[in-house]
Amino acid sequence: MTTASPPTTRSRPRTLGLPGLLATLSALLLSVVSFAAAGIAVPDIGVSLHASPAEQSLVVSVYSLGFAVPMVLGGRLGDLYGRRRLFLLGMAGFTLFSLMAALSPAVGVLIAARALTGVCAAAMVPQVLATITASTQGRERARAVALFGATAGGATAIGQVLGGVLLSVPLLGAGWRTVFAVSVVMGVVAFLAALRWVPATSSPGHRSLDLVGTVLLGAALLSLLVPLSQGAALGWPAWCWALLMAVPVLFAAFWRSQSRLHRAGRVPLVPPPLFRLGSYRVGLVMALMLQSAFGAFTFLYALTTQTGLGWTPTHAALVLLPYALCFFAVSVWSGKLAPRFGFRRLLIIGGVIQAAMLAITATSVFPQGTGLNSWTLAASLVGVGIGQAFMFGPLVGAMIADVPPASAGAASGALQTTQQAAMGLGVAVAGGLLAAATAGPVPPAGGTYTTALAVCMIVQAAFAVAFALCALTLPRR
Repeated sequence: MTTASPPTTRSRPRTLGLPGLLATLSALLLSVVSFAAAGIAVPDIGVSLHASPAEQSLVVSVYSLGFAVPMVLGGRLGDLYGRRRLFLLGMAGFTLFSLMAALSPAVGVLIAARALTGVCAAAMVPQVLATITASTQGRERARAVALFGATAGGATAIGQVLGGVLLSVPLLGAGWRTVFAVSVVMGVVAFLAALRWVPATSSPGHRSLDLVGTVLLGAALLSLLVPLSQGAALGWPAWCWALLMAVPVLFAAFWRSQSRLHRAGRVPLVPPPLFRLGSYRVGLVMALMLQSAFGAFTFLYALTTQTGLGWTPTHAALVLLPYALCFFAVSVWSGKLAPRFGFRRLLIIGGVIQAAMLAITATSVFPQGTGLNSWTLAASLVGVGIGQAFMFGPLVGAMIADVPPASAGAASGALQTTQQAAMGLGVAVAGGLLAAATAGPVPPAGGTYTTALAVCMIVQAAFAVAFALCALTLPRR
């Protein structure tokens, strides 16, 4: 196999630096905030555009789907043609399609705009972790990864808080339009910052692209997420079952194609040697559990608090504010603890804390029903945030610890494909089950929503326990 050349820097210093790091993280911040803010805006979109529960679920899940399907290809393109170049192209497209979303006259146009926004995010976001991997070392990398984790997780809660506040400011006739309009402003600022401070790195190697692998991976993800998001609302027609049965076949074909290209000395979309790294392989499973449960929770939280309980978007967002602040602070702190205690120990601690706090929160939410107390929920979620903070950042650090810089783009793309597909999977499953539970001529009671949220938390707690058990298999260093 031809060995790929090491990352190169063309016109800028190889060291990332703090301004470059912050500008690079702006892509991750913007993509996650956009996802989270759209989730909190879903009920308002439903009322404004007369969208069904399944269509509301699609507004969120197609973004994750558009994000996940070409993500690995985006990482590979960054390796070949320059990560800074793909970053800027993705940011420009993200900004343009956010404007399209803000001006959408119908839910179909909005769904299309969100899907295209996700595709553009898939071009820019893989460059974040790849640039960090290629431009930092040692403690600088540990700090950068900690900020990456804090941004990835904290931005979700920040997006929900921001979305809730913006929904009360209908500058374009509806609050949800303001949510997407702010993404336009943030995108312009992030583009200019990246143009000034993000270093240019690449890892050219072969100039070939694995288009067959891209098609197979995209078909597998579509076959999984589309029927899960729409099946319950449509009564599970035969084509949904046919797509689900095709999923393992398509994933198997994808893996065979990757192995064949690797043996032939060519460059596959996802290099099989990555999966020989135990920390990376186990980490993908952990990311799948963490993100799918978290995606379901964020979606159900928005619908439960606003549609089920009648809270205003601002009320729902402010309940999450202590969680968001705590998550971000502990995430940054975990970056300082990682060199001393190791990623493995922090991941185990995070899983245990989150499992315990989610179980406590669920047992509190379930009996309260429509009388859910805001202060009690906010206090419980702070503990959940502490556990998640010890899970997000350290997991990324553990996964990329042994990844060579030449494979940074592919490794980043595969990781973030897993994360986004898992988020979309969680939203799709939660949206499908909720659509089935609330179907009928009589509007569902608020207790239906709070029960769904409590069940989601129990499932999330079980995943946190499994997460901690998986962490036990990681290297001790």
